[in-house]
Amino acid sequence: MRLAAGFLCIFFLLHLPAEATAYGDNEDGVTNDQEYPLSSQPSGVLSAPIEIRDIIPQDDAGIVNFARVPDQTAVAVLVRAAYGINLNAPSAVRFTIDDGYHRPYPRDLAHDAVRAVKLNRAPDDQATYVWFSYDRFLEPFMPAAYPLDAIVRFTVAIYDVHGNLLQPEAFEFKIESGAQKQASGQNVPVTVELYQDTLSPGDDNDAGIAVVDGELAGAKLLFSSLEPITPEFGDPDEMPVISTTDMQAAGLPLNLLPHTIFDQPVQLFIPVTEDVDIKNVGLAYYDGTRWLAAAAADGRVLSGGEGWMVPGSRINHEESSPPMIEVQVYHFSAAQAVVFARFGDPVDEEKPPSHRNGANVYISCFINSVSTDASLHFAGFIGLIGIPGFLLRVFQRCNLSFLRQDFLNFTLAADGRRPPQIELI
Repeated sequence: MRLAAGFLCIFFLLHLPAEATAYGDNEDGVTNDQEYPLSSQPSGVLSAPIEIRDIIPQDDAGIVNFARVPDQTAVAVLVRAAYGINLNAPSAVRFTIDDGYHRPYPRDLAHDAVRAVKLNRAPDDQATYVWFSYDRFLEPFMPAAYPLDAIVRFTVAIYDVHGNLLQPEAFEFKIESGAQKQASGQNVPVTVELYQDTLSPGDDNDAGIAVVDGELAGAKLLFSSLEPITPEFGDPDEMPVISTTDMQAAGLPLNLLPHTIFDQPVQLFIPVTEDVDIKNVGLAYYDGTRWLAAAAADGRVLSGGEGWMVPGSRINHEESSPPMIEVQVYHFSAAQAVVFARFGDPVDEEKPPSHRNGANVYISCFINSVSTDASLHFAGFIGLIGIPGFLLRVFQRCNLSFLRQDFLNFTLAADGRRPPQIELI
């Protein structure tokens, strides 16, 4: 009887409706067939209904390392949501900022200083892949920059359309010192503005700048004139040398400012040294603390470039001097042309989500989903309870005494009882 009941329980578990998991073909909330037309990437697997994939600045930047965090940096989180987030609901995303000088203050989607930039074409009322950004320089009644040397702490709480809550996650970073800020402006490349006759007619990016002198000559940025803050080049000497063995520099780094999310992807033209074949050159991205392999030589976005480079945007300009790689990017830090150790095509590793979305978040979201979605049948829950008895019966039938003893020990230990030393036959 117990054996039959166990099979029945497993049958219910295997036949739960799709809404019980709601992760699509690859557990990110959108099926693969839906993701391709949405320009999303059907490769990630979410460990929770709401997941923080990246943050700006990196957690502890300037505190546990010597990273320079500009005083006008954005505070941003890259979020994937299995069920989607309603961008029309102000309370769906809520930042709380503590700069050590003002009392901690909240900002939600209704505030002018908070922006949501979608990375696919999911609808606004069910956005699945989004950068949420708080920009201090957009505050109407506060200083546009953080205080120098300040340690800034912020939390972000996120609700999805099913009522799941990503519990407020806390991050912190340290703003640059006065000496760091002064030094950062010493070797800024000489640039000229690009006007309408030098841009592509009808392009949304109707403004730009180009470097006209030095080893970075030819590098340029094309952007929308409606951006709240103008993109610019910073001092390349600020960037650390790439020291990893799996990639080698194929040009100087581009230090890109400001550290913010752009409403419209910026076109970035990266010079490549003429002694390498541009077809073998990939891209590295500096996240503020380390260099990451961002894009392969064939243009594929790697895990280190998730949320930074627009998939499919690479264009090789072999005819220019020096040769240029053109890509579109969602936000700035630094970029560099590189040759990877494995013939221009590194072994890509799945980028882990932010360490701040651990098991406790998944449990919280799962419980909320159960209360919200009645389609997660009670029979499935009973099935979960019946599995231990079913497995024990299988072990008994198969006379696997050593496995049954280990399983019994584990079950009793989970209840806080000392397992008896008996032999099961």
